[in-house]
Amino acid sequence: MTGGTDRTAEIVKKYEEKYPDIIKLVHKENGGYGSTINSSINLARGKYFKQLDGDDWFNKSNFKKLLEILRTTNTDIVYTPYVINNEKNGERKLIDFFSNDIHGEYQTEEILVKAIRYLSMYTLTYKTKILKENDIRVLEKCLYTDTEYALYPIIHCNDIYITHDPVYVYRIGRDEQSVSLNSRIKHYEEHIKVTKRLIEFLEKTQKEKSQNMAEYVKGYVSHMAACSIGDFLILLPQSKENLNKIKEFEKYVYDNKKDVYFEIEKISRLVKLLRKSKYTLYPLLSYYKRRKYR
Repeated sequence: MTGGTDRTAEIVKKYEEKYPDIIKLVHKENGGYGSTINSSINLARGKYFKQLDGDDWFNKSNFKKLLEILRTTNTDIVYTPYVINNEKNGERKLIDFFSNDIHGEYQTEEILVKAIRYLSMYTLTYKTKILKENDIRVLEKCLYTDTEYALYPIIHCNDIYITHDPVYVYRIGRDEQSVSLNSRIKHYEEHIKVTKRLIEFLEKTQKEKSQNMAEYVKGYVSHMAACSIGDFLILLPQSKENLNKIKEFEKYVYDNKKDVYFEIEKISRLVKLLRKSKYTLYPLLSYYKRRKYR
């Protein structure tokens, strides 16, 4: 799928002609990351669906292993770890959310409590009908919506297959990326917007799910809220106006989801210090965080 003006469409067209059964060129107006996910789900015809960002890639040999699993399993999710590839220093780091003794099929709500971290887009292959039947859609023309994609469908998934062969390779170390300092400052409002959507999602679904699933969703949303403060708002240039943005967001969370508000303090030492000092430590913590990101 391309909305660009380079030779991408021309290249994909050649592959489509060569492999018409597995490659389809879709040229559409650029609507951002979320638009790509939404349109791809609508167009998907396969049994399973996996997202790949344009600047990342799949490990070829492990992708073949994944395809074999997809042919034989029928779980709602297939989990695979991923690799972070740092272009600045050449380092590669394996990110695996489950211990090696966890392998094979499990009930989703039972095994999620054993995950080291909250599952990310890079690790997830969803059954396509889960996405379609539950009308999974994420925000368009907005960054950080991969978190919506990782969370919204999972509450509808009964079982999961876990393997430890990393498929997704996530490329970092480029200044223009959404995780860079400059991008976090430029797009902080988008992160706040997505976090508020997740809080609304939690409010709608929390009472409907099992305790394990409800706790997983609450924890996921709380981490996103803590990140909105500790990795976005705190990085803005120091000013009274930007401090008020932190307070306004804190108030929003408190007014709309008090259990998330108190959970944030358990997750983020920075937020805990901000609150305990009644925000008087804001200049020091902001300086420390900005320096750490440079």
